[in-house]
Amino acid sequence: MYSLILVFTVIIISGLIAFVGDWVGLKIGKKRVTIFGLRPHYTAIFITIISGILIAIITVTILAISSNDVRTALFGMEELKEKLSYLSREVETRNIQLSSMKEDLQQKSSQLQEIEEKYLRLSEDIKNKTGQLEELLIIREGLIEEKDKLDKEVEELNATIKALYSGITWIREGEVIFGSDEQIALTIVQGGKTIEETREELIRFLNEASDKVLAMGAKRDERTNQVFIIAQKEFEDIIQKIHDNDSNKEWVVRLLSSINVIKAEPIVTYFGLMENKLIFQVDEVIISEEIESSKVSGEVEKELLTLLRKVNILAVEKGIIPNPKTSFVGTVSAVNLYDTVKTIVESGTTMKVSIISVYDTWSPGPLRVRMEAKPISSPNPLTSKLVVSE
Repeated sequence: MYSLILVFTVIIISGLIAFVGDWVGLKIGKKRVTIFGLRPHYTAIFITIISGILIAIITVTILAISSNDVRTALFGMEELKEKLSYLSREVETRNIQLSSMKEDLQQKSSQLQEIEEKYLRLSEDIKNKTGQLEELLIIREGLIEEKDKLDKEVEELNATIKALYSGITWIREGEVIFGSDEQIALTIVQGGKTIEETREELIRFLNEASDKVLAMGAKRDERTNQVFIIAQKEFEDIIQKIHDNDSNKEWVVRLLSSINVIKAEPIVTYFGLMENKLIFQVDEVIISEEIESSKVSGEVEKELLTLLRKVNILAVEKGIIPNPKTSFVGTVSAVNLYDTVKTIVESGTTMKVSIISVYDTWSPGPLRVRMEAKPISSPNPLTSKLVVSE
């Protein structure tokens, strides 16, 4: 509606200007007025031209005043073109970005589809694994119950075996070649070796011990063809313990009988393991004691034997392995004992008797000693020697 009024107004104004221009031109023509020295005819034409120019100027002015779009079209066209060009470039850039984003979106969609497929597969796999886990848990519970039952049966069997072993020496008949817990053989193993090296060394040790006990009358087990019956777990545990410890240590490995061993039978055994330690150093005084002289040599001998028994007890307490048959660390030389008894008897005074280690003595033994006897009041000792044999 506003546009119609504006157009109508422009038409009316243009008509009025044209009318006025024509009227002015007619009057000037009749009066033969000249402008700028022009002839009246050309003056009328000039007035007509001025009227047309005024029509255009007024029309444009009215349109420019009344419409922002007209002003923009007349005075802001270049700026509008620049903006349009800029916007076109922006649109083109945005279209490129949109195209790239569409490609990325397509790739992401493909990846998302792959992830969804993997998720579905994993979900199905988890579902299957969960079912298997539930089945395994049920089986595990059943195995635990079965293990508990077997453990109880093993305990009952062990109790039965122990009871049988406790009375086996009264039931079984034959020559006993090894007593219960008696040492069969002994070896020294260096720590820090590989498991395979330690295993091979222990197997050699068992083979050598087998030859020894076979010569004594033992027999191989018919089922395993082995002389020694020993738990495989115990054998592996001993190997592992030796392997895990300090490589500078030596270990004393003892093979012991579990029960009384009858001739012509295999031997049920177990291992004893202890560190090989230096118990007494060379020339170390093990024990000293004062012994009074007596005219009866038997009494002096009895006191010396008592002193040697104390040495034996002390050596066992410190870790020397005693003889499995006698429980002693060795035997005494009768000549050395006689000389020591004679020295004390002939001294006629109280003598200080010292038992001294002859060599460095380690855990396996045997302990070799000498006896030194000297008067309490005399600075010079009267010396005799005692050797504890193997």
